[in-house]
Amino acid sequence: MADVKMIATRESYGNTLKALAAEGHDDLVVLDADLAAATKTGVFRKAHPDRHFDCGIAEANMVGVAAGLAVSGKKPFTQSFGPFMSRRVVDQVTISLAYSKLNAVLVGVSPGIQAEVNGGTHQGYEDIGVFRPVANMTIVEPFDGVQLRQMLPELIKLEGPVYLRYDRAGIEPYYGVDYKFVLGKADTLREGKDVTIISSGVMLTQCLEAAEVLANQGVQARVINMHTIKPIDADTVVRAAKETGAIITVENHSVIGGLGSAVAEVLAEQCPCKMHRLGIQDRFGEVGDRAYLRKCMGIDTTDIVDAALNIKK
Repeated sequence: MADVKMIATRESYGNTLKALAAEGHDDLVVLDADLAAATKTGVFRKAHPDRHFDCGIAEANMVGVAAGLAVSGKKPFTQSFGPFMSRRVVDQVTISLAYSKLNAVLVGVSPGIQAEVNGGTHQGYEDIGVFRPVANMTIVEPFDGVQLRQMLPELIKLEGPVYLRYDRAGIEPYYGVDYKFVLGKADTLREGKDVTIISSGVMLTQCLEAAEVLANQGVQARVINMHTIKPIDADTVVRAAKETGAIITVENHSVIGGLGSAVAEVLAEQCPCKMHRLGIQDRFGEVGDRAYLRKCMGIDTTDIVDAALNIKK
C-alpha cells in the first residue's frame, strides 16, 4: 500500500485542476452543471473565477460550450454525475467534439453503484458502453487519487475527447509517491500464475481482497488495473491469457459494452481462453449503500473468489 495520506478522490481532482492552472496551464477552463460543491471544482473556481463556468443543469448545452472553448484553444474540463455526462450528452460529444478531434475532458462522477442512495436514475451502468464505439474517444478510470493526479496532465495532451469516470468518495491510496502513470499501459498490481482478474476503479479493492483469499486456498491470482479502457492494453491481456489460461473481468458497469466486453474482443481475436465477466447483469440500479449494492449486483469479494475457483475447475 501507499505511503500517501488518504484523501477523497474529488478533493484530489479539484486540487489538481487548481495546481495545473498554477503551473502555467493558462488554457485550462472548468465547466460545471450546478455541481461545483459535489465535484470540488469550487476549489478551482475560488482561485480562478474567470475560468470557471456554471452551465446549470443543462449538460448537453455544457458540452456544446466546451466544444466552442476547445475550438478557441482552451482545454475544458466538464463534469456531472456519470449518467448525465454520458447518455444525456452522447450526440453533442460525438458531433461537436469527437468528429472534429477536439480535446475536452468529460468527467462522470460517482458512476454505477457509487451513486448509492440516489438510486437507479443516477446509477449509470452504461457510460463506458455509450462512449466506447465513438471514434477518437479515450476512456479512463483511476484506482485512487494518486493515479488521478497523474492522469489529468496527460489527458489534456490528447487529440480528441476523453471520458474520465471516478468515485468522488475517499479511498485508501494504493499507489506511492514513486508511481508513474502511463496512458494505455495497464498496471499489474499482483502477480499470479493460475488466473487473472482484470478490473478498474474502485472495484480493484475487492479484486485485491479476493486475490488474498484465493492465495490462502492455493490459487495465485494476477490482478491487473486496466485504467485505460480505450484504447485497451491488448498486449497485457494476451500475455495474461497465455500465462494464466483464465481471465475474470470485474466492473462497476454493465457486462454489456464495458471493460468485460473490451477484454472479450481482444481474447476472441488474439488469444481465446476461459473467461468470465462479473458486472451488472442487464438491469437498472436500486437504492442502497455500496456494500449492499455490491452484494445484490454480484460483484463483491466473495463473488470474485467464487468465479475464480469455478473457472479453474
